[in-house]
Amino acid sequence: MKENVRKGILYNTAVIALCFLLTSTGYLAWVYNLAKMVSPQAADALTMVAGYLFQAAGIGLFAFVMQKGACKAERYMYTALLLYTLLLFPSVLTHSLTLAAVSGMFMNLLCGFIAGYYLMKLMTGAPAGVRGIVFGAGYCLSILGSWVLSVVGDGRVYYSKEVLIICLVIAAAVFAVIRISSRNTDEIGMDETAALQIPEDTNIKGFLITAGLLVLLFSIVNSCGFGFPTADVVAGISLEFSRLFYAAGLLIAGMVCDKNRKYCAVSALTALVIPFIMLALKGEPISATVMWALSYFTFGFYSVYRIILFADIAESRHQPALSGAGLLFGRIGDSVGIAVSLILAGHLPVMLIVSAVLFAVAVVLFLKIYQMLYIEKNVYQASEGEIFNRFSARYELSAREREVLRMLLEEKTNQEIADSLSISEGTVKYHIHNLLQKTGCRNRIALLAAYAGNKNM
Repeated sequence: MKENVRKGILYNTAVIALCFLLTSTGYLAWVYNLAKMVSPQAADALTMVAGYLFQAAGIGLFAFVMQKGACKAERYMYTALLLYTLLLFPSVLTHSLTLAAVSGMFMNLLCGFIAGYYLMKLMTGAPAGVRGIVFGAGYCLSILGSWVLSVVGDGRVYYSKEVLIICLVIAAAVFAVIRISSRNTDEIGMDETAALQIPEDTNIKGFLITAGLLVLLFSIVNSCGFGFPTADVVAGISLEFSRLFYAAGLLIAGMVCDKNRKYCAVSALTALVIPFIMLALKGEPISATVMWALSYFTFGFYSVYRIILFADIAESRHQPALSGAGLLFGRIGDSVGIAVSLILAGHLPVMLIVSAVLFAVAVVLFLKIYQMLYIEKNVYQASEGEIFNRFSARYELSAREREVLRMLLEEKTNQEIADSLSISEGTVKYHIHNLLQKTGCRNRIALLAAYAGNKNM
């Protein structure tokens, strides 16, 4: 691997880790501030329903901006970082619900914009063969950083003013890493080591809609699954500790994804089944605890899959703006799933039915995408004998004409054909004349060309 590419991989991992740590730290501080002013249900509605939708809008805004001028990506990113850090202050410090909600929504918009940037850099700056581990390692490092902040000082960091200083330091680190990487590395381009080949006869618009709906439904089902009241019966594992399993899942999913994309895809689908199993194990503390940890671990596979799927699609279509679509559809699905969970809270049977139906639809879409992208098409190759018989039957050749044709294909002269068949050269010319008439060919060369063309039919 070239030194410049190796540097690009390290810088991209660092950018992803620092950006996600910055946005997640600011987001959690905002959540904790809102939690002081409203009920838990209202806080969820503001942060995970409206907030996620604004993040999706931010990703879409970045894609729109990139269509207008991709060469200015760093400049836009610096502006987004500055505005984000400024919005942190009213979002985290204010005691006004209105100001906290409004500033927080704009902050989430910028979260999405920042995510759009580092996902585009992931696609253009990391070879496809290591793209999974770059993303997985970046998010894993960020999750570990968030976990450290959650346990320092008995978890009071997110409630304190010191969180603003931490965010400012992280933002400065992001700025520095982007500056250094833009000067010392080059983009590898979108054609090198492409991981995804979309069949040429594919309806691209329909394919993109199907892939987007797949990620959307995955996210809805996953969010509904985490809304099942199984957490109440699980003892011995905290949400903070669960994030360590999520970090491990992200790292391993990245490695699996680079090894084989379809294994990661299947694992992502499997992750959706875990919440249903957890619900079935209600009343079994040991088993439920294991399944709770497993659900966070497998969620890492889904998180990696939805990003890498659209990064590969963006590369294959030469459209960097598509690189963030996986997270965009994912955030919309997360928002819808949380909204369904809030609306159907206390109505578990209805939530199960809705989740099961959506899961069934997701499986259908998954199989369609899986068959198209990950199952090698076995192209049937007809034998030479089958090709010869097909050509002969098509033009209703007699047994003797078939014998003459076979020898013509062996490039034998008229005299050699006559000697082989124990007939006169004049008889050979007679049969060749009939062959040309039946096939509509003017001469022997055209006949051979017509036969060759029949091989490709």
